[in-house]
Amino acid sequence: MKRKTTNKTNIKLYIKFVILLLCFIIVIQIFLLTMSKYESNSNSKANVDIAFYVLNEDYQSMTLNLGKIVPSSNAYIYNFSVSNEKDGKIAEVDIEYELKIRTTTNLPLDIHLYKTENDNKQEATSTIQQDEDGMYFNVLKVDKQIFYYSTPRTDNYTLEIYFSEKYNEETFQDITDLIEISVNAKQIIDET
Repeated sequence: MKRKTTNKTNIKLYIKFVILLLCFIIVIQIFLLTMSKYESNSNSKANVDIAFYVLNEDYQSMTLNLGKIVPSSNAYIYNFSVSNEKDGKIAEVDIEYELKIRTTTNLPLDIHLYKTENDNKQEATSTIQQDEDGMYFNVLKVDKQIFYYSTPRTDNYTLEIYFSEKYNEETFQDITDLIEISVNAKQIIDET
């Protein structure tokens, strides 16, 4: 009698094992079937032309050293340019850029930025802005400029800094100021 019970128990275990194994196989099959619906492979060959614009990393921003600026009746003049060509290589895309000069307002400097074309001077707009830390900055901006890929062009700028002689006092002796010039350029994408 004991042997019959053991056989029945073994048969029940065997049936449970087979059912569990079949369930496992069915689950694996469903999983593989589902994965095949969301995964696909294809091969393609494309000849993509890549266009570049000329902007050197070290030219995207620069900082002026104001350590040598002292009160004077003469302006300190800095000339610089932004161009879409270098060494005979012209940008292969249309570029839109924005020139921004940001200065701290630690010293009473009178700053003017001009875009110079031939004998014409266009002055940049100047605003005082406060950042999230409560520090004030004088921000000078030039209207957005566009370089077309087919035409080499250089825009020339003049930065004039006036530090009036009336500020020739000890109170301004150890104060530093910062002038940061940045050019933010991006490719123009025609969406028509």
